[in-house]
Amino acid sequence: MSMRPLVRPPLRSTLYLAFSFAAAAAVGALFLWLPWMHRGKLSFLDALFTATSAVCVTGLTVVNTATTFTFGGKVVILTLIQLGGLGIMTFSTLFFVLMGRTVPVGESLTLKESFAPYPGVDLKPLLLTIVAYTLFTEALVTLLLWPAFGEGFSPEGFFHALFHAISAFCNAGFSDLPQGLSPYKEAFYLPAVIALAILAGNTGFPIVFEVFHRLVLRQRRRWSLHTRLTLTVHGGLILLGALLFLIFEGNRAFSGLSLPQKLLNAFFLSISSRTAGFSLVDLSRFGEVSLYVLIFLMFIGACPGSTGGGIKTTTFGVLASSVISRLRGYPQPTVFRRTIPQDLVFKALTLAALYAFTIYISQFLLILGAPSRAFAASGTEFLARLFESVSALGTVGLSTGITPQLSPWAKGVIIGTMYVGRVGVLSLAILLTGLSSRPKEFYYPKEEVLLG
Repeated sequence: MSMRPLVRPPLRSTLYLAFSFAAAAAVGALFLWLPWMHRGKLSFLDALFTATSAVCVTGLTVVNTATTFTFGGKVVILTLIQLGGLGIMTFSTLFFVLMGRTVPVGESLTLKESFAPYPGVDLKPLLLTIVAYTLFTEALVTLLLWPAFGEGFSPEGFFHALFHAISAFCNAGFSDLPQGLSPYKEAFYLPAVIALAILAGNTGFPIVFEVFHRLVLRQRRRWSLHTRLTLTVHGGLILLGALLFLIFEGNRAFSGLSLPQKLLNAFFLSISSRTAGFSLVDLSRFGEVSLYVLIFLMFIGACPGSTGGGIKTTTFGVLASSVISRLRGYPQPTVFRRTIPQDLVFKALTLAALYAFTIYISQFLLILGAPSRAFAASGTEFLARLFESVSALGTVGLSTGITPQLSPWAKGVIIGTMYVGRVGVLSLAILLTGLSSRPKEFYYPKEEVLLG
């Protein structure tokens, strides 16, 4: 009898995660490429770009979703967004649970670590709660948006509402309107509802889980460090982004709007830039300073256990706490009178470094496939490509407007970047190196090196 090599569950589940997203993008592209799914000519590369952007809940598009795809094509895109938002592993594991079959250990551990803030949570109630919360929120947002699209409660308006509800909750950034949400930059109701739907999706299920048990079920337990750190960073970034957009774009991109409209647009963009990708204004009108603010927000992204991407708010919080603790003289990273384990700091550093390196590689490949020019003649393009790379890796979907003009080479680079951003750079690094299959349990002697 032949013996198969043992594969630890984390590596197996990572392999399944990577394969499932790749397969979903490929199958989705084949569906979108069918003649009755689109109008006019659509290359397979553009179909693959759209399918990858949808299943990776990014929102970058090389064609106009509203005018290019038929009703069937839009349903395919919506299905891919829903699968990608919660994760294909979530749905497949739910199928195992509902069919009464045993869930593989790796998938079970991965889902519990992703969504459950406390140990010992049963998988079946956890999955049912996640799906119920998702469907309830999307249904509620659909009903709230329905009257905002057109006059009355028309079937066409209902589909627009449903499309934007799922796209907003999953932080996908897709719109089935010809001009997107730009016609609503002077409105209040629709942007506010969509912003709340984005927050419902990117705040993270662990936060929702804890808030529900604390406020609804009246369970007396202290707020976890995860919740306190996440909400502090989450809220702080929203306020900081809105303030900076008001300062730098109040008399440029937001010119002609009233003060309340400027406030709503600033807060909407600050919320949306952290992986949702919706925009009420044309980002090509933004100044370079504002674009760098957006790059900073897109790099951090959403909260853990959510539908969004980026390095996540807790990663940024751990890194910031480590720096502040060192400057204040603490021997170990400390936040809210709690010590952060050293392995979490190493993981945060690794994740941030891998993200930065991936962005560098993505932009390098974008420049490599473009005509060589002097920097004086391509400085703006340099920033636009950097913006596009960060947006793709963070699964955001915001763009300065260069996406439809990308060359086939550049489209391939962005497809790969979106895929890496959704699967996770750390997961792919583990998959490629096999780190999780051979944990090192020994230490080498210590020796000092000079820093700074």
